[in-house]
Amino acid sequence: SWSLSSDVGPHRGLMSCAARSSRTLGSRRIAPASRLAFKPRARKPTPPRRDMAKTSATSTAPNDAPASSPVAGGDGWTQRILTLNPKRRGIFIWTDALRKNVPEIASCKAGVLNLFLRSTTAALSVNENADPDVRTDLENALDRVVPGTDVLDATSRSAFVGVSLDVPVQGGKLALGTWQGLYLCEWGDGAEPCQVVATLVDASDDVRCTRNVTVRAPRRGCHLVQDEVDDAFEPTRNHLKPGGKPGLANLLIRHTSASLTMNENADPTARGDLEAALNRIVPEEWHRTLFEHVDEGPDDMTAHVKSTLLGCSLTVPVDATGRMKTGTRQGVYLCEHRNVGGMGVGHAREVATTLIDGAGVANTAGQTTATLVAPGGGCRDVTAEIAAAANAIGVGSNVRTGWLNVFTQHTGASLAVCDSTSSGPGDRLERALDETVPESWNDEFFAHAHEGPDDVPGHVKASIVGCSVTVPVVAGELGLGEAQGLFLCEHRDAGGYGCNLNRKVVLTLQGVDK
Repeated sequence: SWSLSSDVGPHRGLMSCAARSSRTLGSRRIAPASRLAFKPRARKPTPPRRDMAKTSATSTAPNDAPASSPVAGGDGWTQRILTLNPKRRGIFIWTDALRKNVPEIASCKAGVLNLFLRSTTAALSVNENADPDVRTDLENALDRVVPGTDVLDATSRSAFVGVSLDVPVQGGKLALGTWQGLYLCEWGDGAEPCQVVATLVDASDDVRCTRNVTVRAPRRGCHLVQDEVDDAFEPTRNHLKPGGKPGLANLLIRHTSASLTMNENADPTARGDLEAALNRIVPEEWHRTLFEHVDEGPDDMTAHVKSTLLGCSLTVPVDATGRMKTGTRQGVYLCEHRNVGGMGVGHAREVATTLIDGAGVANTAGQTTATLVAPGGGCRDVTAEIAAAANAIGVGSNVRTGWLNVFTQHTGASLAVCDSTSSGPGDRLERALDETVPESWNDEFFAHAHEGPDDVPGHVKASIVGCSVTVPVVAGELGLGEAQGLFLCEHRDAGGYGCNLNRKVVLTLQGVDK
């Protein structure tokens, strides 16, 4: 079993499980998955693979965790620091525990909740809340996407899945789909507790800021839906006051077999190549050789894995008119991972859209565009540069409780939160990406191949790691864990088209001075 408790004190001086692990584990190996394989089902007596044992079934979180007073906030903002105690390696569902420990959700008619995990060996995701086999299959799949039992392998899995998750709130509930639940994915031994900073902005005075729309995919694959997304936000933009402030837009797809990402908006072959790459990374043969959740066809469990790799939530900066501040070649993708779509809905996918108005309760203190210069391909710690730019727009001086969203305007680079205590985690993350998406695929099957062997692999890596990270502001500082840093991952040797190794990132700061 595991428990969840709240910590009402400020975060300074407290170590996340990642921080403690980095100091105590050293070169020691992370505890491997349980050697107890599933008993094969009678209808499908498939033996476990020999290269890595299957894990045993994972459990859910208890529902009796106590609530506590808010850590900080006011004027529509609430922030709590929750402590999770997984106690072992595995994937755990904790949706009910979160609801009980952040009671302010129940009174929020419209808003957004950011969950930020202060760990470098764990991650947050959203996936199926019903069959526990899904969690076990997902753990086994991610162990194959990034193999290995060393602590650096765990940090790479953490960066692949991500530690920051933005979830809209509608009518006093998390705006998740019927089958969605919150996952904690722990690849360490779970011996030490880890913290989640939960930051909620309550925009109940303007319920028009959020609405659900249906976006239809023509078939399985990755589809550019930027026009549909722009249309979805149009009614909300019409209610913005003239001369307002910049803000943020959040999209959350309410399904567990589809995902959202940002990538190239020009050549359609790039979208086909992303679909082909995902099919290589998560092959359907695992339905026969690895998975236990097999009742819904060979494309079902693979779709769950792809959804976690690319993500269901996407946050993008907007200007004062509510228009997305994306790069010239960026566009929103709906990635449909099933042949016939989701259960009962086909390829019609529901997306919760929320415009976080900077002139409203969210209170945008500042928005700026910074240029980060990479020395070459690889994953580099840019925490100092980001912190300096964030301080210049009001972290600490104007905002003590809130969040900072960092967004890269490129399709060949990404942003990650990773272990910053040494060069090893960044180097291992780069190697994991190269092994997951090898440049040899450019000659084997990629169609968008005219910009060099590192171009489409760069696009795929950017979608896996992500273009956007929301970091909480806690007590006037970026609320990273002690071992965490913000990394710019440059996926091309010579940088992007027309910008070389100069990568632009948009920083949007929202919150209150309380």
